[in-house]
Amino acid sequence: MTSTRWLRCDLQVATPAWDFKFPQGSNYNIGTPEGRITFLDDYMSKLKAKGIDVIALADHNTGDWIDEAKAAGKRHGIVVFPGCEITTNTGADGVHLVIIGDLNKSTRDYQELLFGSLGFNHEHPPFLEQGGRRFPGTSQKTLLQILDDLPDGFLAIAPHALSQNGIASANTAKGEIRWRALHHERLVAIDPGDCKGEFIAGDAFNAKFRRRELGDFPCLQNIPFIATSDAYSMDDLGKRFTWMRMGEVNIEGLRQAFLDRESRVFPYWDDALDAFPERNPNLVRHAWISSVKLGGTLSNTIRPLEIPLHPNLNVIIGGRGSGKSTIVSALRQLYSNTNTLPKRLKDDADSFIDAVFKRAELSSTFLVQESQEKKTAVWKSDTGTLAISGDQRLPLTDFPVTVISQKELFERAAGDKNDPYLSSRSLLALIDTSLGFFADSKEVSSYGRALEDARLHWSNKVRNHVLLVQDLAHLPGLRQRQNTLQGQVAAFSSPEVLARLQRIETRQREMDYVTRLQTKVDNALTQMKQISTHLREPNNGDVQVPEPFSADFWKAVGEVQHIISNLADKLDSATGETYKLITDYSDNAAGNTWRADAAEALADFTAYKEGLAAQGLSTAEFSRLQEELGKTTETIRALESRILAERELLEDANDAWHAFHELLIVRRTSRQALLDDVQRRSGRLRFKVKPLNDTAPWIELIRSLAAFRSDAYLDDMPALSTWLWNGESETLEDRRNTWVSALVTGDFAELRGAANLRPAFTERLAGIDETIRYRIASIMPDDVVMMEFLQEDGAPDNDAAWQSITQGSPGQRTAAMLAFVLHHGHEPLVLDQPEDDLDSEWISKLVVNELRHSRWHRQLIVVSHNANIPVLGDAEHVIALENRNGALSIRSTPSVDDADAHRESPHIGPVENEHVRSDIQSIMEGGIAAFVRREKKYNNETRRYK
Repeated sequence: MTSTRWLRCDLQVATPAWDFKFPQGSNYNIGTPEGRITFLDDYMSKLKAKGIDVIALADHNTGDWIDEAKAAGKRHGIVVFPGCEITTNTGADGVHLVIIGDLNKSTRDYQELLFGSLGFNHEHPPFLEQGGRRFPGTSQKTLLQILDDLPDGFLAIAPHALSQNGIASANTAKGEIRWRALHHERLVAIDPGDCKGEFIAGDAFNAKFRRRELGDFPCLQNIPFIATSDAYSMDDLGKRFTWMRMGEVNIEGLRQAFLDRESRVFPYWDDALDAFPERNPNLVRHAWISSVKLGGTLSNTIRPLEIPLHPNLNVIIGGRGSGKSTIVSALRQLYSNTNTLPKRLKDDADSFIDAVFKRAELSSTFLVQESQEKKTAVWKSDTGTLAISGDQRLPLTDFPVTVISQKELFERAAGDKNDPYLSSRSLLALIDTSLGFFADSKEVSSYGRALEDARLHWSNKVRNHVLLVQDLAHLPGLRQRQNTLQGQVAAFSSPEVLARLQRIETRQREMDYVTRLQTKVDNALTQMKQISTHLREPNNGDVQVPEPFSADFWKAVGEVQHIISNLADKLDSATGETYKLITDYSDNAAGNTWRADAAEALADFTAYKEGLAAQGLSTAEFSRLQEELGKTTETIRALESRILAERELLEDANDAWHAFHELLIVRRTSRQALLDDVQRRSGRLRFKVKPLNDTAPWIELIRSLAAFRSDAYLDDMPALSTWLWNGESETLEDRRNTWVSALVTGDFAELRGAANLRPAFTERLAGIDETIRYRIASIMPDDVVMMEFLQEDGAPDNDAAWQSITQGSPGQRTAAMLAFVLHHGHEPLVLDQPEDDLDSEWISKLVVNELRHSRWHRQLIVVSHNANIPVLGDAEHVIALENRNGALSIRSTPSVDDADAHRESPHIGPVENEHVRSDIQSIMEGGIAAFVRREKKYNNETRRYK
């Protein structure tokens, strides 16, 4: 398996072969093998300290140090590409080229190359003697001749392109020669110098060249810019470098990197590095899945299958039945679910899971965002997905993964003539799942749970307020009843008796109050006694610490027990003192003047009732009236004490409603931000949002909660919905308040008049259970999102160029939905055959381009049958699957490693991996012969393009 990674490369470094400046004070004896080894070890250590992983030797007109430098590189873990820098016979000063060869090239190979294809001979020697000094000579061949004659296995780079001896310098190569050389297919990269700040300002040739803005030089749109140190001293090694992404670190890996500058080549000055932590493209911060394993018992494989994944772009290829869709289904079960799928696809997915995964154990490792902490997820049919951390196994709830198949894209974009907002619901389901706003989820900390909790909180608060308002509504009647009772009681009494009864009532109330205080003291004493008893109880539990116990431990125990004992003593003391005080109070109460007056008042009331009886009046009726008067007065007093609480409860209810509504607003705002981002990034999609317009599901939900018969109120509910949600937006809040008020109070009179509803309908609503009415009041229609796509060659500012997704062809609708999926989110994205139903042009323009862009901030796992996706997408990992004798497996090839050990080499890696490249050709291109035949068919066009 080839692991793709970014390498820090300096592809133009010199050795002491010519004009190398040694460090001051050094004393290298490079005339001896030992001295050269010492020098090269220091040389490689210097490169290592600079973080350089790969170098290319660029000694002028010689390869003398190649063999020894390669050996030193192996000792220090630095890849050394053999190479040399030559001066061509073009321009006044000669244009320089760096010629890089494969790792197996030797000093001897370069000696033959110099005196062969590179054009040196006895008449044009590599070095000249002048004034006792040695200078590099000039090839007899021109720049174009050398590029034409360069053998396979070698690459040409143009160093210091805009300076003296550079390929684009005005002093060296002019007109057609420069143009043809820059566009030559054997020239793989150029070093134009730094391309930022002052170096790219202005309208001069060099500035425009560095900005890639010279229209008459189309090569500038594709040829890689690199940065090299051109180092002739230890201090200059690695001073300028280029990040390059390679799987196979060989000449083919280098060539593939140069073929795809946008995803594989970043000079150190490139602003694209700002997107990476510490400007290091190897550092990953987004969440990603590092492996997935199909274990347990599966119905479609006799052995487990485990595949490794890369944090960026992965493409899974293979023939029919090789397990590609099984991997997608496994990832869906581990990290997502089928709940948000359109119904038909959900049924198919659930059937597949039941048939294939019923006895399976799916597992996967994943790394969380930012911290990159590695965790494990395990799925079984009876447990669902559990995240394993140490000994803990908890449901996995905080690692979102988006899994999308082509069939799902088609279904979501298909629409329905009977349901115009079906595509909106599908789009919002994708958005909410991505943002974590899935309303049907009831897991802890989920949005759905928060929404339901806020709804219940509001229901409780509004119910408390409604009940109080209903109670306070009785106050006028109670006060009237109080007046009536007072008159009836007064009929039994003269003015003198009224004063007498007032005294009796006052003393009685006072006695009741004192009695309540005494009871409070009695209860407190009982509790203090219970606490003291509990504190003195011995601790019968075992000491939950390992033996032997230390002396300090027992000392601490003793100190705490002393504190407990002291507390119990103080409680007992306080209890005894209080008992004595209350007893003394009771003993002295008989002599208390007030108490004597109270007892006398009670005796007077008894005498009063006896006097009434002697006069033939009904004491029972008097007592009943007086008792009712007392209760009515007490009720009035209690209600009056809660008048101020009514406003507080109303504010609580309003606050609870705003908190509930704020959750909906947060979701709407987050949705809009995502839509705006997708619209900005795609340039081909735009969105129109209609708040609270998806009323059909709202009507069905209300009917279900209200338990309406299927044939009942068929016109009433749509009429209510139209009045409530489709009226003027300026009065929406007033209409909604009228609706909510009717539901929470049960009074539908105002609503019936405002919405012109039938009495029978509003009476049925009023008869719904109070709890259900509250829930209905908190339900609102969802928003409607209409997605439009820009027609081919349409101008974005021309409204006529935009077409609704519901009006496009199946391919256009799928492409628009796929564009949406690709342009939003940072969570891992799994795409199953996204190219189906799409024209090849859409695959190149949309799918490939966005995969290339998205790989930097999210992991992509794509199952595909189209070669454009892994090849033009430049996947870090292409994984070739097959079904070998009933077992799903990764394709592999027997090989022998450096220790002569036999092993299987899995077909996983980037396109420079020869096995991967062969699989792409055979599985996706129909074989290399078919590919070549097609290229010949396109001969005129391909030649013109080249």
